[in-house]
Amino acid sequence: MLKEIQCIHFNHAKISFHPGLNIILGDDDAKNSIGKSTVLMVIDFVLGGRSLLKDDSGAIRELGQHHYDFSFQFGQASLYFSRATDSPDIVHVCDNNYARYSELSLEDYRSELKRLYELDGLEGSFRSILNPFSRIWRKGGLEPDQPFAAVAKESSAASISRLIDLFERSPDIADERAVLEEQKKRSTLVKNSMSANIIPKITRARYAENAKTITENLGQIDKLKQGLGGAINLYESLFDEDLQEKQQRKNKLHKQRTELQNKIRRLERQIAGITPRLAANIALVAEFFPTVDMLRLEEVETFHQKIGSIVKKELKNELDIAMTEVAATAKEIAEIDFDIQVALHDKGMPDDVFTRVFDLKEMTDRAVEENKHFEQKIKLDEMIRFSKQRLESIYIEIFLDIENKINQKLKAFNRVVYGPSRASSQLRIKSASSYQFTSPADTGTGKSYAGLIGFDLAMISLTKLPLFIHDSMIYKNVEVPAIRRILRILSAINAKQVFLSFDEAKKYGPAVEKLLEKFTVLKLSHNDLLYTKDWRDQK
Repeated sequence: MLKEIQCIHFNHAKISFHPGLNIILGDDDAKNSIGKSTVLMVIDFVLGGRSLLKDDSGAIRELGQHHYDFSFQFGQASLYFSRATDSPDIVHVCDNNYARYSELSLEDYRSELKRLYELDGLEGSFRSILNPFSRIWRKGGLEPDQPFAAVAKESSAASISRLIDLFERSPDIADERAVLEEQKKRSTLVKNSMSANIIPKITRARYAENAKTITENLGQIDKLKQGLGGAINLYESLFDEDLQEKQQRKNKLHKQRTELQNKIRRLERQIAGITPRLAANIALVAEFFPTVDMLRLEEVETFHQKIGSIVKKELKNELDIAMTEVAATAKEIAEIDFDIQVALHDKGMPDDVFTRVFDLKEMTDRAVEENKHFEQKIKLDEMIRFSKQRLESIYIEIFLDIENKINQKLKAFNRVVYGPSRASSQLRIKSASSYQFTSPADTGTGKSYAGLIGFDLAMISLTKLPLFIHDSMIYKNVEVPAIRRILRILSAINAKQVFLSFDEAKKYGPAVEKLLEKFTVLKLSHNDLLYTKDWRDQK
């Protein structure tokens, strides 16, 4: 627990804290700007927060950069630290006299607090856990209908995930969520691979066409086998690895030769200075003027588009290489053709039959491969759908459990504060990304803020949440009789800590005044401010 905070600029040099309720008490005139909210900001600061640095109170502006010394008590161990406003990303480790001897990064310090408060079993960071329950003017957490949002406009999904974590139910969904995420990654990979033409991209209609092609081609292959009357073993020849490799190489070379021939035509036109755009322009002129001298027109146009001699030389070299490659490709195709024919002759098979069967088999194999990828995609989509359904059922069970526990606490809180006749606030979690926290039969401002207090009390009793911080404005919106009862509930907390700013004690009656005095750790007033310097009247 937080034990004390010191600052050389405090009017009261040290603020000491205890388990349970810790009250920062203002005066009976409810004066503002005396430091009540700032104390809460300082408490949040020593707990690893950063809101104090926005300096809405003007403390840094008026006092200059300064530091706070503070200590914690965990079991029998007392731990001492110091953190400065001008180096907030460093927390100094101190001895019991606050002499600094080492330092931690802010993140390491927060991690240490998470460990010390025994929150290591939770997925969220220490600040993520604490932020929604640090409800301070100008910091946030004051929206009655968003009781567990860490920051303004936080997504409901993030808030619900935090709630599940606080109830230690994250492991219940972790495995299924990991399976779903892995399936989604695979699905994305498949889609991206299809878009990049790494694997075939086909539709359901193409899948049906492929299935038809597979059936028809296999039928034709079977007929060809039967037509040969068993004179040769067609199937053996078809799956002869050497023949297959030769035929595949031949098909690949045909494709390469076509590409090279296209390249040669393109290079010839570039060397002549006839770009694709120029050729299109000349063709357009010829369309309207059929008798035009095309050669003369090309000469005139290329005169205006001469290319440099160095570039032309490079293009000619590239053309020579391409023509050499075409010749080499044609020679290799002829050699492969000869080898195939010899092999087929030895097997007693006509080469045209083999070519026909091979083409049919290649088409069939391609269709089978495409359909296999489609089937895998469909199977993956089904797995994702089923995984989502399983995850949804786990979520529903968790949501019902959390709702039931919190709403029971809210009903009990409401009975004490308002009596059994008035409806209590309710939490309804609709999905992993949607929830409502409302008072269905009573939408008044006071009841909404009372519901917010009830929610925090439920969370501190049902979860490992170690503390919450409440600014006085929450309580100013609640009726006086209700506040009397709420304070009695807060005063009963003893294992964890509540930090509360409060004022106007007299209007709640002598019994409440006495209770407030008992739990007050710092009393401020118009003439007894938090800091030694008063800048309220500055223009």
